[in-house]
Amino acid sequence: MNKLIIGYYNVANLITLSGGILSLLAIICALKGNLNLSMTLLIIAGLCDLFDGLVARKIKRTDESKAFGVQLDSLVDVLSFVVAPALIMHVAGFLNFFLACIYVVFGIVRLAYFNSVTANSEHKSKYYIGCPVTYMSLVLPLIYLSSFIFDKGATVIIISATFIVMSILFVLNIKIPKPTGVFYAVFPLLAVVVIAVYIFNGVAV
Repeated sequence: MNKLIIGYYNVANLITLSGGILSLLAIICALKGNLNLSMTLLIIAGLCDLFDGLVARKIKRTDESKAFGVQLDSLVDVLSFVVAPALIMHVAGFLNFFLACIYVVFGIVRLAYFNSVTANSEHKSKYYIGCPVTYMSLVLPLIYLSSFIFDKGATVIIISATFIVMSILFVLNIKIPKPTGVFYAVFPLLAVVVIAVYIFNGVAV
């Protein structure tokens, strides 16, 4: 039976798409100079990515729907955790164009490698090969808190170093444990604490 609209729409995929929309809003906020709100939205986008897979495993899906979900997740990841962090920090003056390009290239390479080579085996493993790009949704907001303590020059160095390290970790052939069990409580709790700091410092300034 032919469908009027292409694609597969379930709760998990809608959560994934919501994360993409939040990341776009984070970019818009950065362009308007509201970095605190931008970081807050990026964290929430990361939570969407954390839980869309958990929800997906709880609902009934066809093989076609599963394959669509994998591709959708990767495409949203490119926007949310590759392009958005680099663009946000670049327009804010904390990351030069060269390092932003390196980060974007390495992030895309990681996602392309995952989709073409390791997707089937990695889904069954307890480890990631290299660092997932999604981790940047919490790493960057945590690191950006340094701007509340140090001057811009020092913050530029800290953030630039973070992007260099994360870029390398994206493509490094090492095993990183996947979040399971308690991590699904720890990550959101840490996210709430970081968001509270941003709210305290004024997300709407």
